[in-house]
Amino acid sequence: MALSCNNTLFPKPFFTSCSSQTQVTHFSNLPQPTKQDPIFKIKGPSTLSGHITISGSKNASLPLLAATLCCSGTSLLHNLPNVSDIQAMASILSSLGAKVDAFDGKMMVNSDGVGKVEVDLEEMKKIRGGFFVIGPLVARFGEAVVALPGGCNIGKRPVDLHLRGLRALGAVVELRQVLVLQCYRDGKVWARAANGRGLVGGKFRLDYPSVGATETLMMAASMADGTTMLSNVAKVMEPEVVDLALFLTDCGAWIEGAGSDNLIIRGKRQLYGSECVIKPDRIETGTFMLAAAITRSCILMSPVIPSRVSCLIDKLSQAGCKISRLDQQTLQVSAHPSHIGYDLKSFDIKTNPFPGFPTDLQPQTMALLTTCTGFSLVEESVFENRMTHARELQKLGARIQVSGRNALVYGFDEGSSLQGSRVIARDLRGGVSLILAGLAAKGTTQIHDIAHIERGYENIDMKLQNLGADIQRLTLTPVPLIL
Repeated sequence: MALSCNNTLFPKPFFTSCSSQTQVTHFSNLPQPTKQDPIFKIKGPSTLSGHITISGSKNASLPLLAATLCCSGTSLLHNLPNVSDIQAMASILSSLGAKVDAFDGKMMVNSDGVGKVEVDLEEMKKIRGGFFVIGPLVARFGEAVVALPGGCNIGKRPVDLHLRGLRALGAVVELRQVLVLQCYRDGKVWARAANGRGLVGGKFRLDYPSVGATETLMMAASMADGTTMLSNVAKVMEPEVVDLALFLTDCGAWIEGAGSDNLIIRGKRQLYGSECVIKPDRIETGTFMLAAAITRSCILMSPVIPSRVSCLIDKLSQAGCKISRLDQQTLQVSAHPSHIGYDLKSFDIKTNPFPGFPTDLQPQTMALLTTCTGFSLVEESVFENRMTHARELQKLGARIQVSGRNALVYGFDEGSSLQGSRVIARDLRGGVSLILAGLAAKGTTQIHDIAHIERGYENIDMKLQNLGADIQRLTLTPVPLIL
């Protein structure tokens, strides 16, 4: 939809930060990092061509790895992406006593030797997905001590739904938090079965259909004594929830309610290790679709599940891209001028749970919209702090006005003109949006803090190089950054 600039809704760019709360402990004068700073250096503009292989889904892999703690015997997971989040989760499982073997994109996990129920604090700080282990630990071993999760600072993402749900299943839960730089970023959760043995079936309604809370409680209820009814859950059509439910069912769990927002789970005393193949990553698929669009290129990608990116297919088709399904697992995405005959048009997005527009594709889409014609409205309805990438895109010449969870994006004919610059990846998806913008920008772009990006994208620099992009991963001596 073409939009006019509304100075009431968008008075001037501003960015949300963590709200101030009563301090329990406050840390100041934190040491500055001294290690070398890896960066991505991109020379643009780029034109891409060729075929890209999509890796397994990171967001599906993390709960599946946690679910292996529910199982007696050995579980074998295929097609795991080689990213730092998966390595961190494997380290968490190993630290608990599980036997973890990784080879050729596979991971074999046997949790029969688990002898600890407390997860290492430093490991938990690395990834939010580590918090998934709380459900399996309490359900199978009767107790868990888990640090509050790390990951990207894109919003509050509270764990209260996880904890209240565990209480409904008979757990005693204690939460202790401390403040770091005005945000609740540290602390631990103690959870134990009130009866001293294990969880029991119960009823719980989620205030919000959280995917993470649904997955945590699904794992916990699968081993609870009796029947559990969960309502207002993330619908079992949500791809990552589907994958977890299928794995737990293969392990012997009884789960009913596919396609609805209500789950009935009959707990089993014992689950057994199983084997599964991780589905292709729908967010990586979407990212490379947007890479083709922003560089006005034509690329092929596989394996993909088109139904899991149908919302993005619709939006890109609306903009003018030509998207073809060459076979069941291969998409061709073209925005090349010789194929579309005109420039891409602006479009609006509003993030929502699946099958709505994915919040994890919002930053990358914003980068694309700066190169389209006209105005676009971006509404972020999932996370309240997922607009910090806009400031970095502005450093590259994008014209964007942010007001709370909304952003008005000006296309190239309305003032946006991408030029290479020095920017910072402040979170995973916001960081990869800067890669896309760098591919389209004139000149050289340097992206710092790329560890965020490497949490979720396997060898993204090499994949882009294979498509013809001029991108390098370099290591520099640390220098002060202008923030």
